[in-house]
Amino acid sequence: MIFGCEDVNTNKIENLIIQTSETEKTKDVEMDRLKEISDFPIITDTTKFISSLRKVFNLEVDESLYQKEHEKISVYKKVKIYGSDNDYIFIEYDYGNGSGVAYPWKYQLILNTEGKLVKILSKQRYEFIEIFKNQNPFLLTLESTSKGNGGHELYKITADTLENIYEMDFDYYIRTYDAHQDNTINEPFELVLNIKDYNNDGFNDISFNGNVVFIQAKTKNGDWYDGETIDGKIVNYSIDNPFKKIPIELIFLYDKKSGHFKSKENYSKKYKSLKWKTGNNVYI
Repeated sequence: MIFGCEDVNTNKIENLIIQTSETEKTKDVEMDRLKEISDFPIITDTTKFISSLRKVFNLEVDESLYQKEHEKISVYKKVKIYGSDNDYIFIEYDYGNGSGVAYPWKYQLILNTEGKLVKILSKQRYEFIEIFKNQNPFLLTLESTSKGNGGHELYKITADTLENIYEMDFDYYIRTYDAHQDNTINEPFELVLNIKDYNNDGFNDISFNGNVVFIQAKTKNGDWYDGETIDGKIVNYSIDNPFKKIPIELIFLYDKKSGHFKSKENYSKKYKSLKWKTGNNVYI
């Protein structure tokens, strides 16, 4: 005959471990969403709201007295985005200042109406634009470094995620925004967005238009220089006296199969004299 006995204390400990584990899981679930969203559109305590926002979504911020004094929620609204009929909560948290690496010192967050994160962005500017008539708008963003080099992204909703659908060839990175006074700048700094059906397929396309202004001269070998002597006179090049201006039009056609806007042609090849970087996807 075999006798067995139950260790009551062991069972209590095991049950406690299970309950604690379940509690931790519940906390994890709570922490991946912003509970304050239930009070939308009211923010009863801005400091507490910002603290929750930073903690729940692990937002990195350059801490300083200036930041603490000037941080704010600059936008808090309900939006619709192309690709879904659901409502989303759009929040912009602006903390005012920081290091050049952290520029533009603000975050844009897209949440669902339950407070769960869809996407975190950190862009200089954003705009909701209608591309297809009577359809929900796309989210257009402008990204820039602290020096003033940058470009655009265009987002839609795909399966409750935010997808960038603005494509360019991967061997170059077009500066549709350039305010950096090194060799060239854009005129205007942010090229003008146009919406038009360029290939007459029944779907609107997008383009960016403007001029690239050479504030330095450039040799055929690709060397930059500030001035030269012409007819016995010294000529210095600058923003006020540019070497030349090149008008550019960058067309991105809507591809029905992928749902993306793709380069109509290789613009790095078309505008060979420009200084677009190759082989990477970052603005410098």
